[in-house]
Amino acid sequence: MDIKRLEEVRKVVLAGIEKEFVDELIPAVLSKEGETPVLNVYLDAGEESTGITNGEFFFLQSDPGDEIQYFVNLITVYEQIPEENLDEVCRAVAGVNIYTPAGAFVVDFASGNLVYKFMVPISIEAAPEAVKDTVDMTMGIAFSAVNDLAYLLAEVCDGERSASSAIEVFGSDE
Repeated sequence: MDIKRLEEVRKVVLAGIEKEFVDELIPAVLSKEGETPVLNVYLDAGEESTGITNGEFFFLQSDPGDEIQYFVNLITVYEQIPEENLDEVCRAVAGVNIYTPAGAFVVDFASGNLVYKFMVPISIEAAPEAVKDTVDMTMGIAFSAVNDLAYLLAEVCDGERSASSAIEVFGSDE
């Protein structure tokens, strides 16, 4: 495996996606040269959203001999969960994740944030077009999951909804 070629493909893919977002007037910034490229995207999580989300999209470092590279989608959907709501949020996350088609919502205890995480494997040998297609698809899945489900969890974070109520939404066609 040629690590330099792999890193260049990753930069080109992420730079192309950054341009697509910017062209659509969605704030997106690819990290500076010399760093592991991270695409940060700032967007509204949908009509029901409690605010702006920050998406971080990047490839994990690969080592010579690896056959798989991993593309990571991390979207912060709520910052600083109030301590008094943390247990209820954890229950809601566990219940809502059953309905999440890919990835999962997690409580990042180090930061106190609610995050959506979706990581996918891609062959090291994949053609640049296939890498871009996979990245586009996984980002679409991540944004869809956040758009469809995060508002419920944000309401639990705010203490406006119980975990049971958030989970029941899926059985009631609300």
